[in-house]
Amino acid sequence: MKGKLIFALVFLLALGVKSQVTRTTFGVQYKPIIPAAYFNSTEIIKNSGSYDFNLKPKYSNSFGMVIRHKINATFSIESGLNYTQRNFKLAIKNSKLNLDDVTDFGMRSYELPIQLLAYVQASEYWYVNVTFGISHNILASNIFSSGEENQNYFQNTLRKSGGYQALLANIGMEYRPEEKGYYYFGTSLHRPWKAIGRVFPEYDDFNKDKEFSLDLLGNFVTLDFRYFFAE
Repeated sequence: MKGKLIFALVFLLALGVKSQVTRTTFGVQYKPIIPAAYFNSTEIIKNSGSYDFNLKPKYSNSFGMVIRHKINATFSIESGLNYTQRNFKLAIKNSKLNLDDVTDFGMRSYELPIQLLAYVQASEYWYVNVTFGISHNILASNIFSSGEENQNYFQNTLRKSGGYQALLANIGMEYRPEEKGYYYFGTSLHRPWKAIGRVFPEYDDFNKDKEFSLDLLGNFVTLDFRYFFAE
């Protein structure tokens, strides 16, 4: 399925290169990441014995560059390079041990997207955009962090080796005064097919054999702010 999507997008790009109405524009974007329970991108609660864990996303963001290649009056291909910093807080509680602590950590990744964009002109300068595609994401490293109050509490997050692929979907509005560039506002969904890593919490003798873990799903929703430079 993923291979077919890539082939279809590359085929459309090849068609666009031969078109007489094509042009390429360059832009930059900033995307704050917002929690969304509907897409499983909010907190994860799990317990083991008398230990309770809560993995919650904190303020995170993504930014990078966008290259848009126009195929015709309706369709374009978008690609680029994005840097994403996702931040988390993992809380541990054990009432029997009077344990209540948290550890903060962040996961860095680099995204290479390719998307098919369709747009409809709503007025002289305003356009409605819808995009769909996939991305390949490279995770920078595994992650270690310790508790704020107790150094015996820590976590190891093991990334998915070789990176991962994700489904991309987006909808937004674009203001296009040609001589000043394009201004875009929208929202996007980033949804991997599988978990992108596993979080292994440890405290004293708990989980020394790493039998307990929390899946890091990697789903997130963003608000999108873009600016495309005038030709």
